[in-house]
Amino acid sequence: MGLFEGKTPAERNKMIAALVLPLVALVLLLRMFFGGDSPAPRRTTTNNSNRATVASPNGTGQATDGEDPSLAMPNPLPPVVPAAYSGPEAARNIFAFPAANVRPTGPAMPATSVEVTPTPTPPPPLTINSVSPANVFARTGDFTLEVAGDKFTPESRVFLDGQEVPTTFGGPQQLTAQVPAMLVGAQGARTVAVRTPDGALYSNTATINVMAPPTPQVTFIGFLDDKRYARTRAVLKPNQSNDLLTVQRGDLVAGRFKVVNISERAVEFEDTQLRIKHTVPYSEARAANVPSGPNPVVRTPPQPPPQPAGGDDDEP
Repeated sequence: MGLFEGKTPAERNKMIAALVLPLVALVLLLRMFFGGDSPAPRRTTTNNSNRATVASPNGTGQATDGEDPSLAMPNPLPPVVPAAYSGPEAARNIFAFPAANVRPTGPAMPATSVEVTPTPTPPPPLTINSVSPANVFARTGDFTLEVAGDKFTPESRVFLDGQEVPTTFGGPQQLTAQVPAMLVGAQGARTVAVRTPDGALYSNTATINVMAPPTPQVTFIGFLDDKRYARTRAVLKPNQSNDLLTVQRGDLVAGRFKVVNISERAVEFEDTQLRIKHTVPYSEARAANVPSGPNPVVRTPPQPPPQPAGGDDDEP
């Protein structure tokens, strides 16, 4: 060949290597990128023996002679069925996290109170404006009570401390009630109200003040029995004075208390204004000088018997 003429053997070898090496490299690159028609079979070797299984390109494996049949892959492959979960449902939402307990680092804020507006009470259907008399004395007799107001009906009744009293309808603004003496026998306040028997109509309340009645401010200290004039007199000592009073039946003390009876145990008075009777029992505190008269006989009244517990000393 003209290419190798005049060349030494060493030079010819170099030229051949220079021509062959690029061709080999080109073939290797083409094989790497495009590959061959079919991959070379793989051989796997177990630890116990030199048995090998050749894996076919389609994914199935066939055991060669002398190979372990358990190592062969089944053909076709069984379908994969997911396992059913039958456990209990979650007790709580795993994505719900409790609020973090964050403590404020700044100054504590003052607690704010929420004001609740109270619901106003509706006004009563009936109205009491005034009562007359508003003040009475205890132990007085029956008296008439006038109730002034509004929206009264013929069915309206007056109640004193919850007890109904006889009522007369005088108009939408006037009622008249007869209060028995037993309801004002002791001092204290009494509540007056107006309502119908069925309770559908009712009123606000008013108050009557029951006061203790005035009493004779004297002490019975002596008893005079004048046989000549056939009269009995009592020696009284005023509580606010050292003067002595000698009284007989029919005399007035303090301008309003009339002597109605004199005995060795007590002197009985009657209030001429309130018609209330009072009893003043005998007292051992006698005066030093007892008034004298024509042939008087001064007696020391005997002690009255002890009063039972809860008794009224003013009763005769």
